[in-house]
Amino acid sequence: MPNYPTHARWGRVGAVLTGFAVGTGLFLVFESPLLAGGGAFGAAAATFVGAVFPDIDHHSSIPRRKASRAIRLLSVLGVASLAALHFESLVAVADGTVADPPGGPEVPPETVAGAGTAVAALAAAGSVDPVLGALTRKHRGWTHSAPVMLVLTAVLAAGVGVVTRDLSVARQIAAVAVVATFFLGCLVHIGLDGELR
Repeated sequence: MPNYPTHARWGRVGAVLTGFAVGTGLFLVFESPLLAGGGAFGAAAATFVGAVFPDIDHHSSIPRRKASRAIRLLSVLGVASLAALHFESLVAVADGTVADPPGGPEVPPETVAGAGTAVAALAAAGSVDPVLGALTRKHRGWTHSAPVMLVLTAVLAAGVGVVTRDLSVARQIAAVAVVATFFLGCLVHIGLDGELR
């Protein structure tokens, strides 16, 4: 059974190949060195991530630990970003719902909104491991299924297509191509595990 170094080594090989192929293709079609370079780098990174991603379902694996840390960080940043964008609304809610204790110190609504944001961020970060555990109950489950990973990649590519719809066609194609290489990385992993049938 291949271990993390084996998946990472073959992931790097796949990353070089897909990076070269995507970069060359983008350059030949759109004649933009910057777009080709960005696409090549993105494709290489997506392929490598795909090559180690399926082991996210192994609870003590390196990909699981790294993914858990990354998702915790992203969830904290997401809560903080949303709070920053809507801070005035949070302050208004805190001002309208928090009663000042009789004879106690007055707490500014900004402090209440900030504390509420901190609690929400900690709760989001704390829920990452239980949610990952619930989604990936057994090793070599859905993350090692080529059809499931194809569907997941297609959903991600569609999402990227929607997010990039206001960009030029060249950039949209590059972004979707980069996401598609994630599936190629997953195939590398699944093939090494002998699960590709």
